[in-house]
Amino acid sequence: YKDTSQPAVEPVLLALAKQQLVLDAGFTADDTYITGLITGARERVEKIMNRAIYNRTMQRFLDFFPFPDYSGTVNPNDRHCLYGTFWHSMTIRLPRPNCVSVQSIQYVDLSNTTQTVDPSTYSVHVNSEPARIVPLNGCYWPYTQNYLPDSVTISYTAGSYGDGVAVDTCPQTIKIAMLLLISHDYNYRDAVDSKVYQNLIDRVTGMLEPYSFETFGFD
Repeated sequence: YKDTSQPAVEPVLLALAKQQLVLDAGFTADDTYITGLITGARERVEKIMNRAIYNRTMQRFLDFFPFPDYSGTVNPNDRHCLYGTFWHSMTIRLPRPNCVSVQSIQYVDLSNTTQTVDPSTYSVHVNSEPARIVPLNGCYWPYTQNYLPDSVTISYTAGSYGDGVAVDTCPQTIKIAMLLLISHDYNYRDAVDSKVYQNLIDRVTGMLEPYSFETFGFD
């Protein structure tokens, strides 16, 4: 999977980062550098949490659609009754929660033509982490081109705490974790004290642990 856009805003604004760094608001020489540190800190905490903070578009790629007893996206140990086994094995899960919406599911068919799956034939469940996509009753995933990597492309929007503009529910703990990373990187531009850095990462990881999502194999 990959990001196909960046969030509209960062969880930590430049003014707040400069307060953390105890810099006068009128000092602008390092603004570009600090802005880069903000983005880097956000990318780092998202990697630790395995989730998208603010809305951005993403794509997940599959070599084929999941079929019963062939290949699914749910651990076999999690499958229960006979119907559940069939249903779970048809489920597609989306990394980097929360999923806001699914724009399209496209695939390369047996004639090597790109097709779009009819949205009326599947259901998207965004309330769970991860979001789940399943065929509706009586529907099945289509066949794809044989032995073609990335023959299925799912385009969707992910974001756990709104778009950051109209809606911003990002916990303050996440923003504080970013500020700690920003201040460290600003003060240690070249040489890095490994012990100080490890203590920082341990602290940040501990702060983010309540918001972290189990990747189910996605890194």
